[in-house]
Amino acid sequence: MEVQEVVSKTEEVEPSENILTEPELGCNPENQIVANMEKPEVDEKSTAEPESGNQEEQENSENNSSDKNLDPYAYLKRPEFSSENFKVEIMNLPKFYGAGHLKKFLQKQEINANKMKLMKGYVFASFRSERERDIAMEKLKGVTYKGNILDVKLAKPMQDPLIKKRKAEADAEGQKKAKKEPKGESLPIVEQITKKTVPYAGKPYSEQLTLKHQDMMTVLKKLTKEVRNAHSQAGSFIQKKKVAYGAICELAEIIPSPVSGKYRNKCEFTVGVNPETDELTLGFRVSTYKEGSYAVGPVSHLAFISDAMREIVSVFEAHFRASGRKPYNPEDHSGFWRQVLVRTNLAGEVLAVVQVHPQNLSVEELESVKNDLNKVAEANKVVSLYFEAAGPKKPGEDPPLEHVMGSTHLIEKLCGLEFSISPLAFFQVNTLAAEVLFNKIAEIAEIDSNTNILDVCCGTGTIGLSLAKKCKRVYGVELVESAVEDAKKNAEKNGITNCVFIAGKAEDEVNNLLDSMKKMDAAEGIESSKIVAILDPPRAGLHRKCCQLLRSAERIERLIYISCNAQAAMKSFIDLCRAQSNAYAGIPFIPVKAMAVDLFPDTPHCEFILVLERYRPT
Repeated sequence: MEVQEVVSKTEEVEPSENILTEPELGCNPENQIVANMEKPEVDEKSTAEPESGNQEEQENSENNSSDKNLDPYAYLKRPEFSSENFKVEIMNLPKFYGAGHLKKFLQKQEINANKMKLMKGYVFASFRSERERDIAMEKLKGVTYKGNILDVKLAKPMQDPLIKKRKAEADAEGQKKAKKEPKGESLPIVEQITKKTVPYAGKPYSEQLTLKHQDMMTVLKKLTKEVRNAHSQAGSFIQKKKVAYGAICELAEIIPSPVSGKYRNKCEFTVGVNPETDELTLGFRVSTYKEGSYAVGPVSHLAFISDAMREIVSVFEAHFRASGRKPYNPEDHSGFWRQVLVRTNLAGEVLAVVQVHPQNLSVEELESVKNDLNKVAEANKVVSLYFEAAGPKKPGEDPPLEHVMGSTHLIEKLCGLEFSISPLAFFQVNTLAAEVLFNKIAEIAEIDSNTNILDVCCGTGTIGLSLAKKCKRVYGVELVESAVEDAKKNAEKNGITNCVFIAGKAEDEVNNLLDSMKKMDAAEGIESSKIVAILDPPRAGLHRKCCQLLRSAERIERLIYISCNAQAAMKSFIDLCRAQSNAYAGIPFIPVKAMAVDLFPDTPHCEFILVLERYRPT
């Protein structure tokens, strides 16, 4: 069973929390340089390994460390809340069990874990207090779950990954010295940043497209094999298609981005220390906290950053240095300046969010900081400025964004429409290439004036609104409420009246939207309109329940699935295509066309589009 982590809405400080992960380009819904000010996804994996049951071996390893002053559990002594202090190991679980089923089972026992990490045969569960932990242990001892009698014991907290890495490096260095091996030289920090963020930089663009096409062909071959396994009759369908390489459908040539440089309209930059100059630097992390580093390198050399973004990074960096305040240190939680989120539009306007750790500063001192930032922003063409004081997190609370100056949104033009973009809303990071993507979707969706569009994971409504004039109605669902508000405002701003956007989980709301379509058709005296579903979910893919609902909706004949990480979305592809069963009712879908649009030059990423239709052999 694959490791899964289930996190409640309560946020907490973990040893790996206050970090900037290595840049990941082209990942929906966070198509941006990922930073720790992003809202954590429910299915996000912890950046530290869980402690195994064999704790004696771990303790022996720690005792043999060459540096005993490095304490990987020091974070537990900090004043911030951490459920790692109240952690248990639930053992003797059945071979097959699901996260949702187990969570419901525990809730029936009146046990509400703050966080669970599912392993093979056992689970780590963390609680909000010692009392909650002890009550849970009492209730779980001897309880039967799926025929297995459960056992429970106290579990050791996970180690701080940075300290753990340093201890390992210290041990390795000691061994090297014993063997008299010379230490290898590392790459200059500029090259490290380039390698992390834009590994294809320096390659001719035609070669980049060839590599991406090869990657998509690998995905398609894997999908073909998986669909054959999940749907026995699909084999004959594939043979009849007679597609090259035995693929389930044709893969069109990758569509290039209209621009290959200065295309990125959103990035999140970390404030840290450049190890080569020892100066405060606003840039990207060289590595991850788990990999043992929180050093920051410059970004001015990166070709994908727009001129406006490059200039404002330089301005804020100079201001932070002149302030005399230190960058935030994720290891000991000292320091002040944390991060800066920057959005730009094609007109060169800038929206910025400055994040700090308030430490023990008074309200008056923080006001002074904001006033100084306001002056810097007004003098440097920033049209919108936000401030976020992100200190120790409290259960159930996220630090609010405070609007400091200018407009509340950034305005961007796309496909002949104007879109208002709030600071944290999802918007494709390559605006000109996004136009190419949306035009291609309109072409392959085969919509007309009698078509209803079901826009699943609609974000700020960019895809649905761009298609609204060509279809009957657009029905969109999105988890993030602020994005739904943006979608509604964008529809109103552009005079579009045939769109409905609701906030909620797709797996909970799809049926409601389908019912709304049915009622609207009945009111108009129409038996049934055609429905095309457009799916643009997060990188991990659709929820299983959502796949089941889409299959059961008989009126949906065509799906357009857009993914920035086709490998991660593979399970969703398979669930939509697998043979009918009690769990998966409805006629399965089958891929009929595949293509990709390059939104991320100089990186290995692109947007993969899979067109699926109902499997009807006749």
